[in-house]
Amino acid sequence: MTMREKYFVLFMEGLRKAGKRMNDPHYFQLPVASKERGRKVFRERVYCYELYHQLRIILGDSFPHKLHGEVDKAGHEFIPGAKKPDFIVHDPGNMENNLVVIEVKHIRTGMSELKDDLETLRLFLSEGYYRAILLVYGDDEQGLPNTIQSEVVKASKRCGDRILLVWHRGWRREPEVLY
Repeated sequence: MTMREKYFVLFMEGLRKAGKRMNDPHYFQLPVASKERGRKVFRERVYCYELYHQLRIILGDSFPHKLHGEVDKAGHEFIPGAKKPDFIVHDPGNMENNLVVIEVKHIRTGMSELKDDLETLRLFLSEGYYRAILLVYGDDEQGLPNTIQSEVVKASKRCGDRILLVWHRGWRREPEVLY
């Protein structure tokens, strides 16, 4: 097992633990003031900020890569465009040891947003990131839409099966790797 494989396995263990520690349903669907009582909405930033917090606690300062959220890559010498993935786990200032790039979407995400995020993941993989994750959060009565799964599978196959589909169904549950 290479060092990057080892660190990726450690990161994935941390991701599962962090997801399970998200113990408030408000991080998945935020209640909003509305004439419609009990209305809740998906807010990706709310989910991501709590996941970041839990990951930082679990990974700590001794993890050999840094976790950063929404790093704007506009003007980057190696990564074209103004991509801003939800999370990167990397070695700042070095393109040789970057571990993982993550895009987060809620379960009811539209297809164009999903395809844009998969393109971002593909781009980062082409620039040396070891793995990519599309993390879908939330649950629906029908489960995870087949369209999400099929788009991730297609995108991953084009990238040497290096994009994982991870589903975080709900609070106090571990995210699970589906592909």
